[in-house]
Amino acid sequence: RKGVEVEKNIKNIRQSIARTLGAKDKEIYFTSGGTESNNTIIRGIVALNKKRKNHIISTTIEHPSVLNTLKDLESEGCEVTYLEVDKNGKIDIEEFKNALKPTTCLVTIMHVNNEFGSIQPIQEISKHLKTLKDKVYLHVDAVQSYAKINFRPSRYNIDFMSVSGHKVHGPKGIGFIYVKENNRINRNKIRNRKYSRYIWLRRSYKNNK
Repeated sequence: RKGVEVEKNIKNIRQSIARTLGAKDKEIYFTSGGTESNNTIIRGIVALNKKRKNHIISTTIEHPSVLNTLKDLESEGCEVTYLEVDKNGKIDIEEFKNALKPTTCLVTIMHVNNEFGSIQPIQEISKHLKTLKDKVYLHVDAVQSYAKINFRPSRYNIDFMSVSGHKVHGPKGIGFIYVKENNRINRNKIRNRKYSRYIWLRRSYKNNK
């Protein structure tokens, strides 16, 4: 009975989160936080595209969970372009356009920087990516912007998004990722993480009763 209650609560929470983003319930997957979310998305996309496209575009001011992952991927043969930012902490959109290559598979960028507070031109980036002949995925680290800036992934043409619960007064050790419907990523890994999270929540609920 308790397990059914927890499952119902998780379903309601997923629906509530989806509504805040104008997304579908099935596009929301729970994780242990921003770090796992970033790793799951970046590595998942690279794993599916590495043989054909192994170039990634990011910035020099990303969160360590992104930068460290990118460094690891470089050691595994990926090519990464790190865009510099101006005095206001923003990238130059033309520099971004020039950085794109036929081998680019992913653009991973933080929406709002955790130190400078700078807001990157996500809409301009996504608008340009949409004009390209070959698909380039857009992953947005929205840990600092979710529930603070009103935006919807579908409107910005965002493919993947990372969020951490403790940044919106939630408990530590929980987060979620948004995966746009029909996007390809290693779903088995995501499902396993979602199930593990479900078991953890169920045990926590039981122990606290």
